[in-house]
Amino acid sequence: MACVLWGLERGSSITTGIMLLGILLVGACEHRTRSGDQEDSAASDGPTPTHVSWTARFTMTEGGEPRATLRAARMEQYRTADSSYSVWRSMEDSARVRLYLFDESGDSSAVMVADSLVFREQEGFLDAYRNVVVTTEDDKRLRTEHLTWNQSDRKIRTRRFVRIRTPKEVVQGNGLVADENLETYQLGRFSAEVEVDEETENEP
Repeated sequence: MACVLWGLERGSSITTGIMLLGILLVGACEHRTRSGDQEDSAASDGPTPTHVSWTARFTMTEGGEPRATLRAARMEQYRTADSSYSVWRSMEDSARVRLYLFDESGDSSAVMVADSLVFREQEGFLDAYRNVVVTTEDDKRLRTEHLTWNQSDRKIRTRRFVRIRTPKEVVQGNGLVADENLETYQLGRFSAEVEVDEETENEP
């Protein structure tokens, strides 16, 4: 049985929604961690989760249209004195954490896959960790080890090494600010490999 949270409007209390989720779907949640579970660097040495959900799914909407959907084998909810956040984990290689992104009209724009994600509900920020891959509808692909997604400005960012492959070029560098669908992007120090049409290259 999956923990499901549907249709939260932007600006609504996501924290309250998570609390209701734990109450309504108690059969799919637990209030302790399993011994031997691998700890993510973002949550290790930190507070104990308030609850744990298995086969979790979380959907955000804006203006009645889907904005993003998170899916993972395991979700842990944490609360501290000044914030709350959730950690989404993959438990095996074949079931990695996925973030499905949608454009302003509600159409699919990109999919982000990672080993783990940390979502800060109140701030609208998400951090993806390890083996992060973003794939867009027009066949662009980004790879890095850490990526931040901002719900409000529809941007993804990283200070790490990043590699982007498109049908026309391959670019890589350190540091990135980009649209979440990779329509436009800015890299720090970078190099590029551009595919040149041979017929065009040989024209006088």
